[in-house]
Amino acid sequence: MAQHDERIAYYSTLCEQLYNPKSSAERDQVQKMLEYSFPTFAGTGGMVPQQQQPPGMDNSPTFAIVTPTDTASALRVLLENSPSPYVQTFCLSRFKQLIQAQFTLFSDETKVQLRSFLLEYCFMHTDLEPFVITQLAGVLALLTRLGWLDVEEYRNVQKDIHQFLQASVDHRIVGMHILAVLIQDIHDSPSAPCNTAKFRKAAASFRDTQLYAIFETTFKTLDNLLRHTIPFDKPGQEDRLRHVTINVLLKCLSYDFAGTSLDEAGEDIGTVQIPSSWRYVFEDDNFIPTLFGAYQAFPPPLSAKVMECLVLVASVRKGLFETDNQRSKFVVSLMKGIREVILTSQGMNNVDNYNEFCRLLFRFRSSAPLNEMAEKPDYGEWIELIADFTLKAVQSWKWAPNTAAYLLGFWSRTIQSMTYYQKLGEITAEKLGNISVELTRIYATTNVESVAARIEEMLDDPLESEEDLVENLVMLGQIARCKYEGSTDVLIAVFDPIAIQYQELVTQITAGVANPDALRDTMEVVQLKIAWLAYILGAFIGSRPSYMSRIETDVIDGRLIAKVLQLMEVNQALQSHLGEASLNQKLEMAIIFFLMQFRKSYISETNVLYPDLAEAFGITDPKMILNVMMTKIIKNLQVWRHNEHVIRKTLQLFNELASGFSAVRNLRKTEAMRIMLQNHMSSEFAFFENEHHQQNRMLYYQVLCKVLFADDHCESDFYAFMRPFEERLEPLETLDSVDAFRQPAVRLMLQDIFRDLRGFIQPIQNRRDYTLFFNWFYPEYMPILLRALEVWAPDPSVANVLLKFFAELVHNKSQRLNFDVSSPNSLLLFRDTSRLISIYGRHALDIAEVNEKYACKYKGISICFKMLSRCLSGRYINFGVFWLYQDKAIDEAFHMMFQLMLSIPHHDLMGFPKLASAFAALLDDFSKEQLTTLPTLEPNTFLYIIRACEQGIESNEHYVRSHACSAIDHICTFVAHESDHHQHHQHRQRHQHQAPATHWLVSYFGQFPTVLPSLLVTVFNLVLFDDNSDQWALSRPLYVLMLLQRNYAMEYTNRVIQQQLPERQSFVSKALGDLTEAIGWDLSNKDRERFSRNVSAFRRELTLHNISLVPVSPHDLATTTSMTTTLLPNAATTVVNNNNGPNNSNNNNTNATVAAY
Repeated sequence: MAQHDERIAYYSTLCEQLYNPKSSAERDQVQKMLEYSFPTFAGTGGMVPQQQQPPGMDNSPTFAIVTPTDTASALRVLLENSPSPYVQTFCLSRFKQLIQAQFTLFSDETKVQLRSFLLEYCFMHTDLEPFVITQLAGVLALLTRLGWLDVEEYRNVQKDIHQFLQASVDHRIVGMHILAVLIQDIHDSPSAPCNTAKFRKAAASFRDTQLYAIFETTFKTLDNLLRHTIPFDKPGQEDRLRHVTINVLLKCLSYDFAGTSLDEAGEDIGTVQIPSSWRYVFEDDNFIPTLFGAYQAFPPPLSAKVMECLVLVASVRKGLFETDNQRSKFVVSLMKGIREVILTSQGMNNVDNYNEFCRLLFRFRSSAPLNEMAEKPDYGEWIELIADFTLKAVQSWKWAPNTAAYLLGFWSRTIQSMTYYQKLGEITAEKLGNISVELTRIYATTNVESVAARIEEMLDDPLESEEDLVENLVMLGQIARCKYEGSTDVLIAVFDPIAIQYQELVTQITAGVANPDALRDTMEVVQLKIAWLAYILGAFIGSRPSYMSRIETDVIDGRLIAKVLQLMEVNQALQSHLGEASLNQKLEMAIIFFLMQFRKSYISETNVLYPDLAEAFGITDPKMILNVMMTKIIKNLQVWRHNEHVIRKTLQLFNELASGFSAVRNLRKTEAMRIMLQNHMSSEFAFFENEHHQQNRMLYYQVLCKVLFADDHCESDFYAFMRPFEERLEPLETLDSVDAFRQPAVRLMLQDIFRDLRGFIQPIQNRRDYTLFFNWFYPEYMPILLRALEVWAPDPSVANVLLKFFAELVHNKSQRLNFDVSSPNSLLLFRDTSRLISIYGRHALDIAEVNEKYACKYKGISICFKMLSRCLSGRYINFGVFWLYQDKAIDEAFHMMFQLMLSIPHHDLMGFPKLASAFAALLDDFSKEQLTTLPTLEPNTFLYIIRACEQGIESNEHYVRSHACSAIDHICTFVAHESDHHQHHQHRQRHQHQAPATHWLVSYFGQFPTVLPSLLVTVFNLVLFDDNSDQWALSRPLYVLMLLQRNYAMEYTNRVIQQQLPERQSFVSKALGDLTEAIGWDLSNKDRERFSRNVSAFRRELTLHNISLVPVSPHDLATTTSMTTTLLPNAATTVVNNNNGPNNSNNNNTNATVAAY
């Protein structure tokens, strides 16, 4: 007994130290001691773990634990005998870890006893801290979810908790608390296993057999709370019971009924798929009034949770109700409840209540069609109340700024429904039209008037977050379309006085009457007001329904467009007078937004909006308006040189104008575009001078490329366009020394030219356009690129720009590199690729250890890898010609590639994602053909490549893993074919008294017999033990590895089977046997596909039966002499010893590389 008490006291002290440590070191030490004392046996198959005893545990009291069941018993003893919340927290946390790791090892009796103990413990200790109850309920939920389909006793949740509900109030509170956590975790637990079919079945079964009874009981509890029929004997009990009751109701209503894992409580889309068996509760006349009664009776924040329940109730599907009459009663009841809240303003002084009520309106309108509401009595009064509430809400923007989206969504859906619901009646339709006009007026007026207050009080400005703002404005534009003429009239009534004020201010400044500094604050306020109105005008234009456009509304839009064009003229006058001092980013962004919306709705149409534009500006067709927009774009590129966002947005508008076959051709014909193509590098484009616009410059030339090549006969225009580039390149041609190239001005010129050229060639998708550019650039300007790289290779900011340009030049996207059969261009292009890689590689190899490894070294190497990969995969270079004529270009390229590879430690290779991706793609492309055509390869290079592939297979990046798998598949498939050919020709060669010729790749696998087994284990382990989505990619190399290592594959699978629990071994043996069922091992595509299907079936089988295989221990994986391959055992040692070939490099690393195996 004394020993028992000593253990409890000892571990209670440790638990307290764990959660109240004096230092992080003490916490880590105590955690190791507790984990050692209560092992979960994770990854050991339930066997005693080989874990070293932590320091400080000599002579300490321990439990005799040898199995997971012993751990559960020890935790139970500790939990039963210590009232400390620290002990309770640790024990429950450890219980969860133990159950997650070893649930399948427990006997059914143990599973039942464990769950019963937790329920009994909770029943006996109603004074537990709430966080302890939550934790205990989480363990119960995990048990229930894992054992639902297998243990019958687990499927009586409602019955088990009913005992709590029939006891004291404290028991009822605890029971409700447990239910809330159970419901949440059973269908959506982050700590539970992955959402497999088995757990979805459990969640569905729980929904069908338990959830309704829980919901019904909980709703009765809520009703009793409102009727005050529950006797309370302790202070605070009523509040606690209210809280847990509402929480359970909320969890029930937000359950994943459809099994789609949609968090319906947090989403504002879709409907709640309440099962049909629940309809009797929803059809009850007291159901909705009871919830609204709870909202009125309960104080915040509980009232907000009740309103959240109402949000979900309002979102139920229409098909839940048995008859239209029942559905009608439900809708009327909700409308009455909403009406009562608005009339009494009950709870509307609380921001959470207010937000949830706005959500209720939005979700109710989303699930209830307009015809359902409009046909109800008093709908006119009801909709006016909603309108009045909405107008006040919009005006109260300081109080609840996040509610506008819900209210605008309500009215947007209502207005949109009017287009297909034609039975509203004139009175109702007129009323909705008037509401839409008033809402437009209030929204515009309120936001315009808020500008001064936002500036003065430094409040958040919606204009700074265009994405969120536009979301609301789109809905406002849809609302305005209900009575478009009235809405535009009120908007113009707001716009005109402010526009006149702006005109007067600009006139005063340009005429010299007023000092611009004195008017700065006034000007800022006016410009921001105009920005708001420009955004709203853009939303109006953008909401034009192309399929139902009318002449009347198009004429109105013409008026709006004229207003903005006049505004642009005024703004331009101010800019011309004051220059950059007058620029306002928010106003400029608003104008660009308007132009984007105009382009979307009108730019390609010839319609009635042009008469107004013709009268005011002489614009009579789309081509002329395009010219105006291009003039605006040009002006922005000239004056906004310091603002990256405005330049980017301007170029996005430019890009949109050039998108589409007809659009880009029309743009090509405008006068402004013609001038821009002729002067695209003009010094007036001031943004060129700002180094922060590097990406913007590339986008600029991408768009210009699309416009230039839009004409079918553009050759002369192309050479005229390239003339400014020639003028900048020609001085570089005359530089005849290294020092001349190292001038700072030359450095900047090289960066700008080749970055611009890369942007220009990126959009090219066809042979004609690419050939034009290629013939212009190559070979005349290629020497500049080569000399520049020789000089600037040590500077990544220049070298990377040069390399990226050439990597784009050799990229055969859309088969654009399609030279004539007799053309040597592809061969010349690869020669220069080889030279560039060699030039940069020589420098990269000399780089010592630096802090910024990626920026200074690896980024350039990754670009070289990408460049070479594009050459290998482009299918436009006949590499056989290089080998046939012994051209040194290919040997130099591959030689430098190998040297660059070997200069990168494996941990760095996989530590930088972009480097790993480029390297993996290169290995994949290189191993398809070129690797096997090499005359020889050094052993350390071979081992480096194999090791890199192995690490790539273990990568978490799908791109890297798939390419690494493909590379191993190519290599091993070649070895398998070579082995077959060797055996086929061996007899004939012996008859001729010749030694059989063996490829060096086959020889290396023979010389390093641990390589193939290591690869096989790596790939097989990922298939067997890792939960990933790359099973198809992994199955490809696994197939050929098993073919080459038939004996070892069999030996390894036997070890895996032996490592599993005895009761699982027969199942695992059959599953592994099914992997090779009907496999002919003939390397045909059909056979490979069958094997891939077998691998997928194997993983599904494990998942279905909730089986996690126990990995083979490292000791058991030690290579033995029994490992055999299909390769010749003593093949070609002479090849291995030949270190004088062209690939000789880094021989000192050979031993270190071999040591990895």
